[in-house]
Amino acid sequence: MWFESMLRRETGCVAYMVGADSGESAVFDPLWDIEPYLEVARRKSSKIRYVIDSHSHADHVSGARRLTAATVAELILPELAELTYEARRVTGGDRLELGDVTLEVIHTPGHRPEQINLAVIDHSRGEDPWCLLTADFLLVGDLSRPDLAQGGDDGARTIFEVALPAIAHLPDFVEVYPGHVAGST
Repeated sequence: MWFESMLRRETGCVAYMVGADSGESAVFDPLWDIEPYLEVARRKSSKIRYVIDSHSHADHVSGARRLTAATVAELILPELAELTYEARRVTGGDRLELGDVTLEVIHTPGHRPEQINLAVIDHSRGEDPWCLLTADFLLVGDLSRPDLAQGGDDGARTIFEVALPAIAHLPDFVEVYPGHVAGST
């Protein structure tokens, strides 16, 4: 398995690529400029199989539809996302397979009602996830803010009553990779 992060310094937004030895990969929360993902796929001799948006983004323009159009990838979005275009819908417990890598969908509402995270399981290492792609849910030293899709009190309650319990079962050694880093607004 291989793993790459792509940072857009101007916004502090991070997208991730996960690849399997089978020659397939996935892109999680791609930014508008799709060339970095295409370059990594070329360099790794990998076919982008899945392009996944964790939620409706307000802090960057998603490149998911552009990347899907430029590849043979399948566009994946949360079941609760409001869409006007075609995409495969996923919800908590769904799994996306990439050879010896499984991406397990975890529904983590609160920041946005539809938000999902991905637990990355590299079966060559074991059956437990080794990392969690948290999008705008868990940040370094912090939790997300409830976004504008719901009232702040309702969103905060959902984070603590639904989203945090959804990841509580993960082993302590699971690495966390947020969708924002220091310097974001």
